[in-house]
Amino acid sequence: MKERKLRIGMIGAGGISGTHCQGWTKLDDCELVAITDINPSASAHRAQEFSIPSVEASAEKLIARKDIDAVDIVVPNHYHRTYAIAAMNSGKHVLCEKPLALTCKDVLAMIAAGEKNRVKLMAAQHMRYQDDTLAMKDYITNNPPGDIYYARAWYNRRRQLPCRAGFMYMKNSGGGCCIDVGVHILDTAMYLMDNFEPVSVSGISLLKLARRSDAWSEWGTIDKQNIDVEDFAAGMVRFANGAALSLECSFMLNQKSRATHKIDLFGTEAGISWPKCEIYSSMNNRFVDTRIEYLTGYPAHHAVIRAFAEAVMGNTDVPVPPHQSLKVIAILEGLYKSQKTGKEVSLAKRDKPVRKGKHITVSPARPAAGNIALRVSPPRARQDRTRNRPSAG
Repeated sequence: MKERKLRIGMIGAGGISGTHCQGWTKLDDCELVAITDINPSASAHRAQEFSIPSVEASAEKLIARKDIDAVDIVVPNHYHRTYAIAAMNSGKHVLCEKPLALTCKDVLAMIAAGEKNRVKLMAAQHMRYQDDTLAMKDYITNNPPGDIYYARAWYNRRRQLPCRAGFMYMKNSGGGCCIDVGVHILDTAMYLMDNFEPVSVSGISLLKLARRSDAWSEWGTIDKQNIDVEDFAAGMVRFANGAALSLECSFMLNQKSRATHKIDLFGTEAGISWPKCEIYSSMNNRFVDTRIEYLTGYPAHHAVIRAFAEAVMGNTDVPVPPHQSLKVIAILEGLYKSQKTGKEVSLAKRDKPVRKGKHITVSPARPAAGNIALRVSPPRARQDRTRNRPSAG
């Protein structure tokens, strides 16, 4: 067969689209062929910046093109389901910015569309591909810390509320810090725990500081009159094996650090601290503390794109399975419900398909047309890792 490139269409030309464009252009066997946005000047700017040959007038027109193999969706959260399902019904693989969707019902509909059309669906959970996460996951896999019975996951900012319309208003984002940064830290924690079987959640989601007359953010001007998303959330998650996880996330919190993201895992054999990549245990009545040193690698946002492309072109399972994203969304959706009811929320039925007695699974995607092999432009020279870099927001 004649070799050809994997052809990508991008829906959305906002801030994160630039990072995605950089990731795609690093892949020698992938080609951005079209982009669209509700703001024509934004899509025209991205097209010029990254030499994208076509700017489409609408997402519908981009999805209808027969020369596109996969669609990258980088639009406000409320549009994820609509565009993803339309693209998959058109026979296209889908990479979607986090969160995959806002409700379990929406995620299940997306999974069903992927199954029906035999295409791949994946959330771009890039924190799984940070150097510290990769190092920690590899260590845990080869040196199990025993039964992980408790975890803590925090992603707290002091005064870093994103002051764009896509983040401040429920009609666009579907939530505040819980959906923006909570989804990151929760997915990463469950990935390191290797536990995607939550059974219940209780918690709070509050708008406490952003509407104050003296409220301010390092990242712009807060619309104090109209902001309606939470600036703080916290919860307790229970898992089927008896483990528990406490979650904290915030845009505005009166803490010392301007930004803190941390995961602690407590196992019967050892404790784990991320992103420090430290391990705590004991031996012969002595404390044993270990730290993993690792090398810098591929940027995380670009690495998750590369991983998706490899799965599509190699016709293998996506490395961020949508059923795992479903469990993450079940927790966040349940936390919001717990805030409204003041009660613990059972997750047993929230992440099940409507069809009684059946679970929706994703069938292997159809092979991409042509014989495509992934080649990647070589990254910059690796350097010894001596300190942690902050994660992207």
